[in-house]
Amino acid sequence: MTDLYKTLGVKRTAAPKDIHKAYRKKAKSAHPDSGGSVEAFNTLVLAYSVLSDKGRRTRYDETGEIDPPRPDNFDGGAIEIIADKLGLVIHAEQDLATMDVGRLIEQAIRDDIAARKASVTHQQRAGERLAALRSRTKRKAEGDANLVARVLDWHELAIRNHIKKHEESIRFLERALEILHGYSFTDDLAAAQAEEVAGALNDILVALDELAAVLNTTPSRAEAMPQGAGPTAFG
Repeated sequence: MTDLYKTLGVKRTAAPKDIHKAYRKKAKSAHPDSGGSVEAFNTLVLAYSVLSDKGRRTRYDETGEIDPPRPDNFDGGAIEIIADKLGLVIHAEQDLATMDVGRLIEQAIRDDIAARKASVTHQQRAGERLAALRSRTKRKAEGDANLVARVLDWHELAIRNHIKKHEESIRFLERALEILHGYSFTDDLAAAQAEEVAGALNDILVALDELAAVLNTTPSRAEAMPQGAGPTAFG
């Protein structure tokens, strides 16, 4: 059985930030586009997805078990979501250099997840109201078909289908986020230049702080004169 901690190269007591840092470091060389194998990269993504999730990590630590395998079409649904979001970027006719593509796509997916969760909550409340209404609905006469009950049954089925649909979409969206963690849409050269500029600015600020400290601690002319000494011919 694969040891997920060894896969990432971290200790079992590693903090979440260390797990994220280790994954980012290994993903650069493990990615197929950088010469790594698809199998090794998928194992790395799996290790990160489990250990970066508090609940899944606890389950793995306690049982050594990883979540059961997903159905074959699961990643297909996630890829369709990513394709849809990337299509919006491709057709936006905006300079990619001015866009944080990864952040924009992830935020769009998170917004979609939030909206669908809100819809599920709304439907669950509707289901509770439906159940209360059903308990209060009584027929005044016996023998005829209960048409109102059939209408309530239809609403109940619609609510269940709506919840099921959105919960399935949420799973696809969350999987899409997991997949995106393994990719970067930044210009490495531009990022390096930005880092160099930031480093240079930091050096300048440090130098200014040191200069300010020197100026603030240099004795004034009055403080530097011996006690009792009068003014000189030069003032």
